[in-house]
Amino acid sequence: MKSIGMLICLAGTLAAVAYPPYNLMGQSGWAPVWSNIVEAFGRGVPVREHLDMQLLLLEILVINVVGVALILAGRR
Repeated sequence: MKSIGMLICLAGTLAAVAYPPYNLMGQSGWAPVWSNIVEAFGRGVPVREHLDMQLLLLEILVINVVGVALILAGRR
C-alpha cells in the first residue's frame, strides 16, 4: 500500500501539472501546459497564461491526501 500511495502522489501530481485546468473568457477545460488554446481569428493563446490556479491546487491537494492516506494505511 505504501508504494501505491507514493505512486499516486507522484504520478498524480505530475499529471495534474502537465494537464492543468484553464479558464479563458467562459471557456474552461483541461489541456497540456505546452499547448495553445485557439481563439478568434486563428490566434493561439498559451494555456500557461490562463491557468485556473485554485482548481489546480485543489486537484493536487486531493490527489496527495489520497496518496498519503494509502501510505498511512500501509503502515498498519
